[in-house]
Amino acid sequence: MSLRHVVRARSQAAAAAAALGILACSGMEPPPAPEPAAADAAPAGGRAALIASLPRPADLPPGYRPAGELAGRGTFHAAGGQFTVRDHDGGHYHGYDGPGVWAKEPKGIRTQGVVYGVEDDAVTTAGYLLPQVDLTAGRSFHGLTLRELDFPAARAMTVDLIEGETPESNRYLLLWHFLPPEGVTPPPMLSRLDLPPVTTLPPVFTVYACEQYPDAFCPGMGRHYTDPSNPAGRLPTSTGNDGVIYGEAAGKLIFIEYVLTQEDLAAGVSWPAMPLDDLPIPPIDNVHVLHFGSEPTSGRYTVHMYFLPEETYLAWKTEPDTL
Repeated sequence: MSLRHVVRARSQAAAAAAALGILACSGMEPPPAPEPAAADAAPAGGRAALIASLPRPADLPPGYRPAGELAGRGTFHAAGGQFTVRDHDGGHYHGYDGPGVWAKEPKGIRTQGVVYGVEDDAVTTAGYLLPQVDLTAGRSFHGLTLRELDFPAARAMTVDLIEGETPESNRYLLLWHFLPPEGVTPPPMLSRLDLPPVTTLPPVFTVYACEQYPDAFCPGMGRHYTDPSNPAGRLPTSTGNDGVIYGEAAGKLIFIEYVLTQEDLAAGVSWPAMPLDDLPIPPIDNVHVLHFGSEPTSGRYTVHMYFLPEETYLAWKTEPDTL
């Protein structure tokens, strides 16, 4: 049974038990067992209905035009019809210092370098091109927004190396996919800013990282949960959601994350689909790609995908009381 099925079963069992308890106290007979929730079924029309619910190329801001194909992922639109790599945020900080720097030197959410994949007259993917040389040098990125268009929750993330004419012109495409794979019935997801409670995580997920801060709450980031039985980081050969991390603050899940090693990025490794829908999540608001390591040329990158606006979580010095 998958993680999402376990979570759904627990929620349904708890609701049923509560309802039966109320009826028993009132002396009423319980009603017949309900039919399965409509949200658990594929939308009418299947994949065609999902595609119809996505933004159209005509919804893109003025100036976006077809720019060509990327990494075998289809045809993409970009500003001015030209692919542009995302500018990095400098290399004078690493790890937990990053959010503090961003809070003091805000650049804000910006779409510079964004690309949009188009399929069947719908915008089905969104992503950014990052120079491989910046990743091997330990430079970080933040403010990568996915909210220029009204996207639903993303279903998966892929990371592909695109070789250039020279090694210095190699690029990585980080891409978020809003459709499930062909033939897969999509599980229900959440609406924007509908933050799920941390109790939706199975008990196997435990807090890790940021032990130097009270209650392991990382300032400007949040608390991190992962399944310690899985390998640390996302291996290129991993399947399912091995290595997935969830962030939490004030009892709510606020981000989903995968970790990639800098060694793999320097070697030109690509990662197939990393699932984002094993638990119901809301749409991703913004992403940061943050280098961790004692040396700029060695370590790992955390890809934090936040459901909250960047200005909200960067302002946290301690855990907020509510969200």
